[in-house]
Amino acid sequence: MGVPLTPDDVCNHVVQQLAAVGGGASRAELHRWGVDRAALNRLLRRGMVHRQGRGYYVLPWAGHDDDRWRRERSEHLRRVSAAANSEKVAGLRSAALAWGLPVSSVPPLPEILRPAHAASLQGTRVVRRPPDPEHIVLINTVHVTSLERTAVDVSLDLPTPQALITVDAVLRRGADLHLMMTLLRSLGPVHGCRRAHQTLIWADGHSESPLESFGRGRLLLQGIPQPSSNISLRLDGQEFRTDHWWDDLGIAGEADGRGKYNLPTSSHDTLWAEKLRQEWFEDALGLSVVRYVEREVRLAPHAVAARWERRAAQRLSKPWMPPVGLEVFQRPISGTNEPIRWLRRP
Repeated sequence: MGVPLTPDDVCNHVVQQLAAVGGGASRAELHRWGVDRAALNRLLRRGMVHRQGRGYYVLPWAGHDDDRWRRERSEHLRRVSAAANSEKVAGLRSAALAWGLPVSSVPPLPEILRPAHAASLQGTRVVRRPPDPEHIVLINTVHVTSLERTAVDVSLDLPTPQALITVDAVLRRGADLHLMMTLLRSLGPVHGCRRAHQTLIWADGHSESPLESFGRGRLLLQGIPQPSSNISLRLDGQEFRTDHWWDDLGIAGEADGRGKYNLPTSSHDTLWAEKLRQEWFEDALGLSVVRYVEREVRLAPHAVAARWERRAAQRLSKPWMPPVGLEVFQRPISGTNEPIRWLRRP
């Protein structure tokens, strides 16, 4: 007799099946694969699949289309506007979309925070965790949570890699990480609070794309040390940036794909520039480069982590020697007054 599948086994099996058929399947197809309603709800809650339309489910970012994304966001915010008011406040991913922030997926229902005594609202997902009045703002006539409270609620609600997509973007907007931590502590021992605390510790406003944030989160969960994000390296007047950077080891991490460039397809010029950059990293600076694409870091993060660990082991036996004159630094987030952060100066 075989060992019964755990809920995690079922989720992973469904993701593999979806990837095998091109990233999408109808509800009937999922049912034939043995996915019952509880398993489907688990996949949706974890952000492992996204409901693209009635009865059709896709992997996040599968079939990315900017026009479709804008239509889904617009339709979702229309439904949010009809549901939210001063007492029933749009929160979580609904609030993030109202702020114009990236999210791992557009939620199938408006996500509303409300007091325990308020009446239920049909056609919404209700979370009984109302914000304090000072953390409610009005955006285009819709009552939504503040940037900091939105980040906290998303961290409580989603797995860390998916949550980082939004939380990193909140920090890029200039939100206060200390206030986020304070808000999280004020909620007490709510469900997901430990994971949310770790998400906020790992958040990095220098991360510049959903794929960089998601990929970093997946690697961190595999036990890879936290990298610095978007570090510039300059030598002899030539400068390039790397998405992830482990300074002591001289390892650069590069996220490749539409989730990074926000383009329908990667142009020939973009791919050529990536090739030249990697050659400069390896030949001029002597760096090790670990690259990944969205599909790989989503379906097989252990394989990416194994590549990183091999590079790290090589560095431990033969340490990286920075070339003379190399400058390594992190430019400030646009619109902030923070100084340049220097890691290495000549």
